[in-house]
Amino acid sequence: MKISILTENTVYKRGFLGEHGLSVLIGTEDKHYLFDTGQSNVFLHNAARLKLSIKELNGIILSHGHYDHCGGMENLPQQDKEIPVYIQQKAFEKKYTENLKTGELRYIGIENIENWPEWGKLHKLQGGCSKISEGVYLLSEIPYITEFEPFPKAFWKDCKQSTQPELIVDTMEDEQLLVIENTQGLCVFAGCAHPGIINCLRYVQSVFPNTHIHSLVAGMHLKGCGMERVQKTILALQEMEIDRIIPLHCTGIRAIAAIREALGSSCLLAGAGKQIEF
Repeated sequence: MKISILTENTVYKRGFLGEHGLSVLIGTEDKHYLFDTGQSNVFLHNAARLKLSIKELNGIILSHGHYDHCGGMENLPQQDKEIPVYIQQKAFEKKYTENLKTGELRYIGIENIENWPEWGKLHKLQGGCSKISEGVYLLSEIPYITEFEPFPKAFWKDCKQSTQPELIVDTMEDEQLLVIENTQGLCVFAGCAHPGIINCLRYVQSVFPNTHIHSLVAGMHLKGCGMERVQKTILALQEMEIDRIIPLHCTGIRAIAAIREALGSSCLLAGAGKQIEF
């Protein structure tokens, strides 16, 4: 398997661009998937720099309904065939984030759906585990079972979808994990892991019992978390004995540094333009 980081918050290579968002091109022996599209056309610029084609995809997977993961959809180039776009049905809810200091709300949901390409055939998935191809699965509606990973505090959604919004806590049921089976075990991809990365991984373990998680490529949403939670996350990751961990995007610089310090060479650092083979 080969992954190419097309959009990420950091960039260390000349000629590449970074932005707050995530997009990863995943290639196996016989399949190619685009996992998220960032918030703009940055992923296309970086793909061109890597001389990668965004055509001939087996599918596009949108991890959840936030602008920094779905915004690039309207910039996708014309395709000669219909390509499935896999998204959890609740991703289209109107989503907001709250500034916990000021109480100010900011819209962060999907925008410009009318500009999404006509060749993208939407598959609106429900909760649980969905098999989209042989050895390729999407998991959503992740249960909160880890003591130090409660419901997110700063996220809200409009439960009425009307001109007079009625906001309730967004427990991010639309967050999808991509799981790909290979000879070394399971490769897990997470866009932001809003329900908590350990909750996410324990859900994967419950769906695939007695199967080793070989690699984790994920935004872990640890930016802004206290170091106590970061350290508890690291201990849980160590207990799972994952061979390769690539923290991205919303994991945050401080948490990425702590994970790298604790896990050593099993933690790989990656910015926009980085390509990694498993």
